[in-house]
Amino acid sequence: MTGAILMPERHITVQRHMSASTGSVWALFADFPNLASHWSGLRSTSALGDQTSGVGARRRVQLKPIGSMDETVTTWDEGRRIDTQNQPSASVPFKHARSKLTLEPDDDGTLATFDYRYMPRGGPLGRLTGPLIDKMLTATFTDMLAATDKAALGNQ
Repeated sequence: MTGAILMPERHITVQRHMSASTGSVWALFADFPNLASHWSGLRSTSALGDQTSGVGARRRVQLKPIGSMDETVTTWDEGRRIDTQNQPSASVPFKHARSKLTLEPDDDGTLATFDYRYMPRGGPLGRLTGPLIDKMLTATFTDMLAATDKAALGNQ
């Protein structure tokens, strides 16, 4: 395949030292189909199928301003970690993504780490848009962790 350009996968990691307890933070993320109930960065979230937790649970995420993504849990380590495989709609500027959320007790709160890997759409154009998408996603995921911390503190 002469002249093919291989697009590297993009990688973002966001961390937050949360004041809320690990159990309170986990309770919000473990309510897998309902992320939008405490984070306004999404239009909505809903379960796909009957399973709402554990490996195999699925949800549809309606993104702001447009687009959607179907997420499937691939790792569920109770109280500590959730990984997902994500299939975006055609209006989302990447082909596929996967995430890893890790929670660790930290002093009087929680260290939350959100790791996101995705493949931009658009071949060579994706190389140009990747850094812009990284910046947007970093702000989005930073906001998600802040909103979760605030909601978890209210639930303690």
